[in-house]
Amino acid sequence: MRSCFGAAVSTSLLAHLRRNAAAYCALLLGLLVTAGATSYVQRGVDLRREQLFEDAVADGTVALQLRMDMYQAMLLGTRGVFSGSQEVERREFRAYTESLEVSQRFPGIQCIGFAEWLRGDALAEHEARMRAEGLPEYRVRPRLERPYHAVIAMVEPFDARNARALGYDMLSESVRHAAIQRALETGLPAATGKVRLVSELEGDRDVQAGFVLYVPLFEKPEPTTSEERHARIQGFVFGAFRMRDLVEGMRFPGFRSTIDLAIYDGAEAHEHDLLFASHTEHPSLQERVLRSQLTLSVAGAPWTLVFTTRPAFFEGTRSSHPTTVALGGLLMSLLVFLVTRSQVNARASAERASAEQQRLASEAQAAVRIRDEFLSVAAHELRTPLTSLKLQLQLLFRQIHQKEPLDLSRLERGVETCERQMTRLTKLVDNLLDVSRLSSGRMELQLESLELGELVRELARRFEMEAQTVNVRLEVDAPAPMTGRWDRLRLEQVITNLLSNALKYGHGAPVDVHVRGDEHEARLEVRDRGIGIAAEDAERVFDRFERAVSSRHYGGLGLGLFITRQLVEAHGGHIFLESHPGEGTTFVVVLPRAGPDAGAAKPPRPPDPPGPPLH
Repeated sequence: MRSCFGAAVSTSLLAHLRRNAAAYCALLLGLLVTAGATSYVQRGVDLRREQLFEDAVADGTVALQLRMDMYQAMLLGTRGVFSGSQEVERREFRAYTESLEVSQRFPGIQCIGFAEWLRGDALAEHEARMRAEGLPEYRVRPRLERPYHAVIAMVEPFDARNARALGYDMLSESVRHAAIQRALETGLPAATGKVRLVSELEGDRDVQAGFVLYVPLFEKPEPTTSEERHARIQGFVFGAFRMRDLVEGMRFPGFRSTIDLAIYDGAEAHEHDLLFASHTEHPSLQERVLRSQLTLSVAGAPWTLVFTTRPAFFEGTRSSHPTTVALGGLLMSLLVFLVTRSQVNARASAERASAEQQRLASEAQAAVRIRDEFLSVAAHELRTPLTSLKLQLQLLFRQIHQKEPLDLSRLERGVETCERQMTRLTKLVDNLLDVSRLSSGRMELQLESLELGELVRELARRFEMEAQTVNVRLEVDAPAPMTGRWDRLRLEQVITNLLSNALKYGHGAPVDVHVRGDEHEARLEVRDRGIGIAAEDAERVFDRFERAVSSRHYGGLGLGLFITRQLVEAHGGHIFLESHPGEGTTFVVVLPRAGPDAGAAKPPRPPDPPGPPLH
């Protein structure tokens, strides 16, 4: 039941799609254009958003680069103080750094200092000199045995935090050592990687990642080779930077409001090399994010800058244009769809009206043609027995009125011929009356208990004489009783029509009749081995006035199989045929044994697939 319902729904849907194909094509085209236009507008919005982001990235990169260039220039100026003086005293250095206003003009610098370049055997003398300058607890740390040391001798501003750095040997730590070595080799400013500043102690509340920028100081004249630099090095002017304080003082569009910046030490963005991050939420957790990563060289040290957008960036750059275009296009597409469908429906209605007129005209023509053909065939079929009857009556009339004695045998043959023609006329008239009763629904069945096999054998015996006349062997195979509630007269009419057809079209070949069935249905097969019926005529032959052969070669009104099918279906059964041209035909009748009511309780089943008859 579900399968039938699904098939019906599928067929109805396909028919609907075929009728409205133009409307749906217009709708699809409109939707495609709308999607394309919306995508184009959205792409414009996205490009504008990306351009704003790229501009902010460029501004942020330039701002950081300018800031670091300014700090390098400041340290180079500080080196000039040392280069222009034979010996810079501590108070002079303090006065100079105070004039720079470091805390206001150079945010992020923890301190500016000078690291003296010392040989290993000069540490004791250096410590003694520093203590004599008012630093009684001064000492070099860590105290490691090496040929050279870079010891912090001056640091400003000189507060409690920065005072911790005095005496620290910068060559004792690998990252600082590498930067000092690079500055010594090149003679240019050199920045360290990520370090922990000496001024930062465990337990401090505000511990930040940092780096140190070194500017080498040489004796005059300025060296030009690596060997001369190693020989004339006096020390390093340096600046110690706290990254958070350094970057937070920067300004570029969207920084911290819509765009975040993360800075990593090195050419790759690794979490353990993080110098600074302005974001509190990981970018991957956001629904949408724009990201830009680039590398910046700061005094020979590579920094990786990662710019990412915040959700507020998309909120601020949101545009209603794509939505407007999408809604407008959707409404236009629906409007075009409705207009097109109305036009299609109007056209379809006109075509249906035209087709209906053509159908009615065709049916009328067909009805006239069938009527004319029927009248022609009926007139022919009726004229034949009437002509014969008229001739026989004229002969009888002459015999009766002749003077010679009557020839009784001849008279008897004439009467028999008249009787046969009357029987033929009666049969033709009965067929026409049956068609009238079936068409008007006035056919009534007189049901009784019948054994189908016995009824078939009885009718076969009636056809023995006719079968012998055409030299046909008629055999009945009904091995088991098959009793049901049927109308005897009408069932005889069905079997008679099938046997008559088998003898008429069998061409003298044997005719087999089989009776089979089960507890619910009885099955009657009548098989001939005559001319057969083409596949395209298999259903048509059961229609009214239809014939599979020419009426010139075979007589009849074309009503026998029509009446047969109507009578079978009136009993709740169905009839079909299996045939191949030139190989004969098998008519199969299936009847419910319980009577018409049992057969009507379930829909007639479709014909069985073609195959050999069941005998």
